[in-house]
Amino acid sequence: MTILRPDATTTFGGVTVNEYLLTKHNPNHIDMPSVSMAGKIIGVTVHNTDWITVASGTTPAEQYTRATVNNNMKDVRVHYYVDNVCAWQNLPHSLSGWHAADGSGNGNRRTIAIECIMSSAYNSVDKKSEDNAAKLAAALLKQYGLDINHLYTHTHWLNVRDGQNGTIDQLNTMYNRYKMCPAYILPHWAEFKKKVQSYLNAGTSTISAPSTKQLYRVRKSWADAKSQLGAYSSLENAKKACKAGYSVFDANGNVVYTNGSKFTKGQKVAIRANTPLFASAETTSVTRRISGTYYLYDGIACKNGRYRITTKPEFCGKAPVGQYVTGYVSWDNFNQ
Repeated sequence: MTILRPDATTTFGGVTVNEYLLTKHNPNHIDMPSVSMAGKIIGVTVHNTDWITVASGTTPAEQYTRATVNNNMKDVRVHYYVDNVCAWQNLPHSLSGWHAADGSGNGNRRTIAIECIMSSAYNSVDKKSEDNAAKLAAALLKQYGLDINHLYTHTHWLNVRDGQNGTIDQLNTMYNRYKMCPAYILPHWAEFKKKVQSYLNAGTSTISAPSTKQLYRVRKSWADAKSQLGAYSSLENAKKACKAGYSVFDANGNVVYTNGSKFTKGQKVAIRANTPLFASAETTSVTRRISGTYYLYDGIACKNGRYRITTKPEFCGKAPVGQYVTGYVSWDNFNQ
C-alpha cells in the first residue's frame, strides 16, 4: 500500500489541508471534469460519505483520495474529502466537480464540494469530522465573499433538478426520493449551519502556510502564463495592476478578482438564471435572485467585479440613482 504524499500542506480555517490535485496526478487517466468555475463560484455544497477503517499512518480522507486516483470512486470528483484529522484537496477551485447529480446545473458547475466522512454512530470521531467540515466550509465561504445562505446540501441540487420550489433551506432539507445527503448531517442541518456561522463570525478562514509566500499573479487566464502582467505579495497591489480583461490568481490558480471593465453604459446584458442581486458593491447579503435582460446603468466596474444594472435603457445614468438602479450584479453572471 502506497500512501500518497501531498504536494503541499497548509492550514485553512483551522483545518490541515493536504493538496493532491487530480489535475497534476492522474496516472491511470481517469475521466476528469473540464468546465471552469473561475469567477463563477456561488457556494459550498456539503456531502456525507461513509466512514472507513484505515491502516496506521493514513486517514480516511487520504484513502478516498487514493481510491479516486485508482478509479475506484466511479464518476465522483469532489474538491475536498474531510475526516476527523484533516482534509485532502482533489480539485482546484477553478475546476468544476462531479458531485451534485445535476448535470450542468449550478451544483456541479458553480459550487465547491466537501465530502465529510462520517458514520451513523455520530460518535466523537464523527463529530470531529463534522467540525472540520464546518470550519472548511466557513473558510471557503469567507474566501469568496459569500454568507451562510450560500451553504448547500447535495439534496438541494437534486430538488432544484427535479423542479421543486422553496427557500434555500427548504430545498436543502426537503425530501428527495433519489438521495438525502449529507445523510448524517441533515437530521441536524440547522445546528450545522449555526456552527458554520460561528466560524464565519470568528474569522477562522485565515490561510497559514509559513513555508510558502503567497503571490498573486495578474493574467488573462491561469493557463496563459505569457500574458502575466506581474506577481504581487499584496492582493490590493495586484488588483490595482489588473487591467480590463485580466484576473488576479492566487498561488493555486484560483481567481480572486476579475477586472470586467470592458462593459459600457447602457449595454444590454442577459443575466443567467438564479443570479444573486446585491444592494451594494461590497455586501455579501443577497437581496434576491434574478435572470433575464437588463442594462448597465453606467458601465463602471465596482468592487468584487459588480456592475449597477437597471431595467430600461432610458434609465441608464439617470438620477436619483436609488430610483433607477435595480441593484448590483457580478459581471461573470452575464451571458456573453
